[in-house]
Amino acid sequence: MFIVPINSSMRPIESLFEDNNAAGIQDQDKPQFSDVFKEIFSEVQDTQRVVQEDSLRLAMGEIDDLHTIYNNMTKASVAVDTFVAVKDAVVNAYDRIIQMSM
Repeated sequence: MFIVPINSSMRPIESLFEDNNAAGIQDQDKPQFSDVFKEIFSEVQDTQRVVQEDSLRLAMGEIDDLHTIYNNMTKASVAVDTFVAVKDAVVNAYDRIIQMSM
């Protein structure tokens, strides 16, 4: 069995990250996960607020078109489903990282 020797072309992981930063690759241009997560959460809050307002207006008899309420409820449902899916994916990824052996 032949063992391939380690040559000088292989670099440690830390040096790969340092080279990217030295080459001028900016991390500010990329959206951060926390920003995306906050945006999804604020969208959920906004859609829930609209549904609550529609429910109140319907109860008071101020709304005649039920299709608008149905559309807003569907938007809120999709927003909540998206938020839960992203949260589940993050928790799953975190669990996998924790279970990795170093």
